[in-house]
Amino acid sequence: MSLADYPFSREAALRVAETGYSLEGLVVEPNPQPRLSRLVRRRALDRVLGSLRGEIPDSAAHPLAELLSYPLARVMVSCINDDLLIRRYALAEAKLASRKMVREELGDLLLLARDLSVDPRYDPNGLFVHFSDYLKAASGMRSPGWKLVNRSLEAGWVAVTDHELARLLEERAKERVQKGLPLKVPPEICEGLGPDLTQVKEELLSRRAKEKVDLGEVTEEAFPPCIRGFLGEVAAGTNLAHTARFALTTFLLAVGMKVDEVVAVFNTSPDFDEERTRYQVEHIAGRSGTAYKPPSCATMATYGNCPGEDRLCRWVNHPLSYYERKAKKRGSG
Repeated sequence: MSLADYPFSREAALRVAETGYSLEGLVVEPNPQPRLSRLVRRRALDRVLGSLRGEIPDSAAHPLAELLSYPLARVMVSCINDDLLIRRYALAEAKLASRKMVREELGDLLLLARDLSVDPRYDPNGLFVHFSDYLKAASGMRSPGWKLVNRSLEAGWVAVTDHELARLLEERAKERVQKGLPLKVPPEICEGLGPDLTQVKEELLSRRAKEKVDLGEVTEEAFPPCIRGFLGEVAAGTNLAHTARFALTTFLLAVGMKVDEVVAVFNTSPDFDEERTRYQVEHIAGRSGTAYKPPSCATMATYGNCPGEDRLCRWVNHPLSYYERKAKKRGSG
């Protein structure tokens, strides 16, 4: 097992410390080792841009450059300090590691598991994870197959396959990568990374523009003030309260948006998890047999989700009634 493949591990962090390299030495000119610095910066930028483009590519970089590029990538992400970037970077690093985990011998996978605070048991009967470790790692996975009630549990141990262990470790790796971000970075370091950060910011703006949801035939201008307010908060990267998120989801589904479109609406939320969000939206849409309806104006007010009435609000008692009236008026106009 190569430490460069799992740079978020505690052992990798110790190896980085042992090298004696500093951020200043890699970033601030004049640089005593310009060739290494270029390799590390190029790979660090590759990691961050890859996270925005969907996948950090595998690298044939020198193992030391690969190892040092991870902390530098975290510094780049911290200099920009954007919630969407931080979330996607952590996910992409975990996915990169996951691709390598599935190729590891079981013994090395067990070593990595222990580094990530999971202590599996392997004996002639198979591979097991203690239920407490299992729940911590699987808490964000909403597919029914990961629910503890659907697993084989004996004396507190959950049976898993090699690939399932790798998937659980991917979740732990994502938590490890995201922990502590953004870091406190000296201004001179961010200044030294200026050209690289400019590329990342441009890519981030491009991603946001491409992912802006087109509501298609849905008449967004007819949305009531509460729904417009929720959409504005989500677009600004704010986490909505549970009741507000439920109200927004049920409303968008009710006016004709597809599950995929509603899931995409939430992709700028700081806590966005596509698998979890899709599960929740599909559940609300009726996958379990019950399709939920948007709450009334009175319920919205009870939960503090009414931002205040406009003139049309006074004539309706439900957000859908508002939408129908305003959309009809716009169509006739």
